Amino acid sequence: WNGKQGNQSSLLVVKTTAGETIGGYADVPIIPLASIAVGSASGSCLFKLRTMKDCEDPDLEVYGKHCTSTSKKIVFDPTRRIIAFGGGDSEGGSDEGFGLCLEDGFARGTTAKCVAFGNEPLVSNQDGVFEVLDVEVWGFVFGQL
Repeated sequence: WNGKQGNQSSLLVVKTTAGETIGGYADVPIIPLASIAVGSASGSCLFKLRTMKDCEDPDLEVYGKHCTSTSKKIVFDPTRRIIAFGGGDSEGGSDEGFGLCLEDGFARGTTAKCVAFGNEPLVSNQDGVFEVLDVEVWGFVFGQL
C-alpha cells in the first residue's frame, strides 16, 4: 500500500456477466487530468478472484505486486470513457494488450497478457473480452483527517 501521508491510491473492482471478479490497484488516483495517462504506477497490481465450487474460501491471484517497473501505466480518458492498466514491452512484441481495460462506457472490457504486470488474461473467455455487470472504484487518501 501507498500509505505515506497525503498519498492517494485507487481500487477498481469489476464483476463480469460470467460471474468472474477481476480488478486492479493503482498507487495513483484514477481521476481525469489534463493529460490522458494518469502516469507511472510502479506500485500497482492486477488481480482476479477465483472461487472454487466446492470451497467456501475464494483464492485471490495477484499480478505485478512484486514488480516495481516504471512501465506500469494507468490510463484514464473520460472523453473516450476508458480506464486501462498496462504499458509493458511494446518493442519486444511480447505484450498482447492492456492487462485490464474497461471501455464502451464501462459496459465492456478486455484483458490480455501484459509484460508490465506479468499476467495472463484475467477472465476465462479465450479472447479476453468480457461484458461488465458491475464496476466499483474506491479512492484512498492516506493521512488526511
